[in-house]
Amino acid sequence: MLDATRAAFAVPISTSQFSCVGERSGNQDAIGYHLDEHNACFVVSDGVGGHAGGELAARIAVDTALNTFVRSPSVAADDIRHAVKAANDAILARQRELADQSRMSATIVSLFVDRASGHASWAHVGDSRLYWFRRGALMQRTEDHSLSARSGEAAAGSGANGGERLVKTNLLYRALGARATAETTVSASQQLADGDAFLLCTDGLWQLISQQVMERSLQLADSAEEWLALLRRAAEAKADKARDNYSALAVWVGFPQQVTLAGVARPSAAAG
Repeated sequence: MLDATRAAFAVPISTSQFSCVGERSGNQDAIGYHLDEHNACFVVSDGVGGHAGGELAARIAVDTALNTFVRSPSVAADDIRHAVKAANDAILARQRELADQSRMSATIVSLFVDRASGHASWAHVGDSRLYWFRRGALMQRTEDHSLSARSGEAAAGSGANGGERLVKTNLLYRALGARATAETTVSASQQLADGDAFLLCTDGLWQLISQQVMERSLQLADSAEEWLALLRRAAEAKADKARDNYSALAVWVGFPQQVTLAGVARPSAAAG
């Protein structure tokens, strides 16, 4: 954990991001973050395919969640749910205004940090994921709100391209804009430690690269930017002509490049 002396000051945070269109004609992924001396919020969203307006829904999700957090910054579970609910409500409102996009929807994954106390929580709806690493090893990741994940049919190991290719179409049972209420999974509050690293990404990325690639790249990187550059290179090497948009947002707490190789924490089971 961050010691008492350092906790009296803002937890050091660095971040980097990328979003690639892949072989699609447009990019339905959206990324955004807010970082000030007291708080931080990071959001990634992916427009759900099959219905018009996915790109707009993702942008609304990111902007609304961030604006809600900025107006009332908090890492309390109820306040996090409120931010996601606001994003869901905003998408539903636009559906009513736009007849041709009345079924638009999006995933969301978000990380909320209190820099003074050194606590963080995260929330998600859909199959965009958050991975939490400590000392270079995976501690937790979010569990997809998809039929394949629920039935245990998601490919858990290396697929044909080295990532987590799905056995069949990854149909979602939760998404923003799909229902009047947002069924959000919120993590327990976690005390951050120097060297923690988070990866928020859309399914287009985690289907291409494995957890092991994420860990190895983290152990080689000297910055959040370098970590994402390695992940992007790995994704490009595995991608095929049918690849989806793929996007990622990295968040480093303190100095992972100094802490990661000092030891490896025992990973816990994946958690929502």
